Amino acid sequence: TVVCRQLGYSHALSAPGQAAYGQGTGPVLLDNVQCRGSEAKLQYCSSTSQRNSYCGHHEDASVSCATIRLRGEITTHSEGRVEVLQNGVWGTVCDNDWDISDATVVCRQLGSPHALSAPGRAAYGQGTGPILMDNVECRGSEAELQHCIFNSRHNCHHGEDASVSCYATRIRLRGENATDQKGRVEVFRNGMWGTVCDNDWDINDATVVCRELG
Repeated sequence: TVVCRQLGYSHALSAPGQAAYGQGTGPVLLDNVQCRGSEAKLQYCSSTSQRNSYCGHHEDASVSCATIRLRGEITTHSEGRVEVLQNGVWGTVCDNDWDISDATVVCRQLGSPHALSAPGRAAYGQGTGPILMDNVECRGSEAELQHCIFNSRHNCHHGEDASVSCYATRIRLRGENATDQKGRVEVFRNGMWGTVCDNDWDINDATVVCRELG
């Protein structure tokens, strides 16, 4: 989360290890990084310097940052005005053709399994800056809102900003071949997503997860 915010994104979706995006070259400068999540820069987090590191590049750390966020006068992690990041600039989405399929893609991108509603007309207050997307048409299966059909030209104003209300969960399923019904359990705490250790994990715990996911 600290890295993503430092790069201009709203939050992190995941923190892959083991050189998930390929091995780097040169020195390994940081090891045992421990952030609270509120730091302005990664350098402000607790870490071990290169001199005391025993890492190789097969352990290079990675991030996956969100290019979408929810904002508004009254907003939570599960509802608000939709804002997307394009070319380093945050902007809003116009509500022309905005529906539950579009909202579902947004909610899933933010870690919620589905959308409850897709309010228009700046339901959570008007945004500022550019309106980056209009006439969004999602099937509902897209991984990101930007993968849906949309127009970058518009005749909208911020009174038409699109919003979402997502199923309020702080749990999600991720991993290779993950679906809405199966996958690695991840929970959202202190502004970041993390995994659950399997010590004492049993069917009762899994039942609670499944019920929370709907």
